[in-house]
Amino acid sequence: MNYKERILEAWQFTQSNKKLIIWYGFLPAFITTVFGIGYVGYQIMAFKASPLFDNAPKSFGYTLATTIIDFFKTNFSFTVPVIITAIILLLIYLFIPVILESATIQLIARRKNGQKVTLGEGLQFGLLRFLQLFEYSLLMRTFSYVSITAEGAFILRNLGMDAFQTFLPVLIIAAIVALILHTLFTFTEYYIVIDEEGVMTSIFKSCTLVITNLQRTIMLVILMLIIGIRIVIQLVLVILIPAIVISGFAFFASTSLPYYAFYILGGLTFVFIVFASYLAAVVNIFAATVWTYTFLDFTSNVAPSAREKADINIVKA
Repeated sequence: MNYKERILEAWQFTQSNKKLIIWYGFLPAFITTVFGIGYVGYQIMAFKASPLFDNAPKSFGYTLATTIIDFFKTNFSFTVPVIITAIILLLIYLFIPVILESATIQLIARRKNGQKVTLGEGLQFGLLRFLQLFEYSLLMRTFSYVSITAEGAFILRNLGMDAFQTFLPVLIIAAIVALILHTLFTFTEYYIVIDEEGVMTSIFKSCTLVITNLQRTIMLVILMLIIGIRIVIQLVLVILIPAIVISGFAFFASTSLPYYAFYILGGLTFVFIVFASYLAAVVNIFAATVWTYTFLDFTSNVAPSAREKADINIVKA
């Protein structure tokens, strides 16, 4: 396998499928970016109110919860619409990215094999494997770096630096275990979506496929770097946007700017989010293409068993 050609091939596919980026890549990237901004914004405010900084008498989470409850008490008519909207947004966050990920893998694999598949047909094929992929995504949330980071942040904010240093070895071990599991489970989604296997069967086959291709470590390292670059870009953008928004609102509140400046700030924030989401969508589709091509390549090369006799001519060559 020529690794450079494979990555170039995946990049050419990404560039020649702009509709795939817009329809299958942008929406989940936009959803995760918005929710990511909200999550990071919450962490920033929670740290600011913690004993590490302002040492507020009440935690930001408590203040936020009581503020929401008081709002509903004084505006009871908004309770049901807000709850329904929150449930819809939660379902969108949980389901849409998984559905479109399944559709993306199906479409990339089928177009790689020369099948003429439209975006609508790709979505149809993706929906057929949605439940299995959703089950796997829920399982992997337990071992995600976001979960580990959130646990570390919670310990640091509420228990202090000494407790954080005590639990730090445990968090590091958890991060190492998560890295190993994510590496071994690299091809699980592709077994679920492409080969229509069950979750546990796909996990087992992914571990086997990774182990039996250890001689191609360089390829796996390159692919992991691609995913790492994607995560770094998303993290930088997710952290940068809330910082800009919070700073902008703070500046707006501390000055006597005209009211329309609020709308200008909101418009600029939306532009930042759209730009960040499109960039993340391009990287996500590119990474999915590289992994799909690699999966198809690895699974098409069946290693001979120890009982099979080698071709003498090949051995001599």
